[in-house]
Amino acid sequence: MKRPVRPVRHPDRELECEEALEPALLELVAAAEGAGWDHGEIWLALVSLGVNHINADIEKEKRETNLRTARGVRRLFPDG
Repeated sequence: MKRPVRPVRHPDRELECEEALEPALLELVAAAEGAGWDHGEIWLALVSLGVNHINADIEKEKRETNLRTARGVRRLFPDG
């Protein structure tokens, strides 16, 4: 896997990440096709997995935010 060259906020960083991931992704798709999965269902599954991981990241961030808020409230009101 290629390492990133551009800094985090660079406008082409996302494209650079796509280019780094694509060879491994195409190998995965070829392996799935070799196992008998249909090309279309492979891509739909990959998109679904991506959405599921994004949603999990969002939920994790919400939980962490709620925990930080609760800890802050406890520090302000330790007896309550």
